Amino acid sequence: MPPVIGISTSYPKLRDGAIDPNAVQYVEAVRRAGGTPVLFENDIARVDAYLAEVDGIVLSGGRDIDPALYGGRPLQAVQAPDSARDAFELVLVKAVRERGMPTLCVCRGLQLANVAFGGTLIEDLPLELGERYTLAHEQRSEEGLEREEYLPGHDVRVTPGSALASLLGTTSFPSNSMHHQAVRAVAPGLRVVATTDDGVIEALDAEFEHPFFFAVQWHPEALPAEDSVSVSLFGGLMRAASAARASVAARG
Repeated sequence: MPPVIGISTSYPKLRDGAIDPNAVQYVEAVRRAGGTPVLFENDIARVDAYLAEVDGIVLSGGRDIDPALYGGRPLQAVQAPDSARDAFELVLVKAVRERGMPTLCVCRGLQLANVAFGGTLIEDLPLELGERYTLAHEQRSEEGLEREEYLPGHDVRVTPGSALASLLGTTSFPSNSMHHQAVRAVAPGLRVVATTDDGVIEALDAEFEHPFFFAVQWHPEALPAEDSVSVSLFGGLMRAASAARASVAARG
């Protein structure tokens, strides 16, 4: 039986029951990797029930996290928070860490994990970096709209010898980029393992004991199906989730 992967999102389903377009790429990436995706509603009361039904987790991208949660500034560039999602995912990510459940955090997911474990964020990269903002971290079309399709925006440099480098089988690759925020202070229990040339943090590894916990700032779900980095991340999640399922079954 394929591993079941829970996906957190602001937009689980449309009124007709179809998957919201904002969640489709995550669903398809999980299916391509051999998993069965399940979309979570943002309901704290259901966290335990959700985790009893799945073998792994994807914390997906989305709206900015409320700056009040990390002592940040409510700048004009910061999006209005999704309070229900913030509250749900803070409980969720702490629970998966405690239970050792395989987890992949993407973009907002990386930032959420960092905040949940005690870190802080840069509220707006262009404002923070000023003249040093030379890389297009928030890809936009000629019309000024954020680009959801794949576009190599810049290179990501991964620390040699890190768990992420081992998983990906590379220490440098071009990747997409759709964020205007980033990690400022790294939370205890996490360590920086990838950056861009301007020093922006692109990935975090877990220092706490965990079978699979990776957090990336780019969007592997939006990369082409044959992209080796995306294949490695989602494939690694499926292998870890399958192992977790087998372990639970062995315990009866």
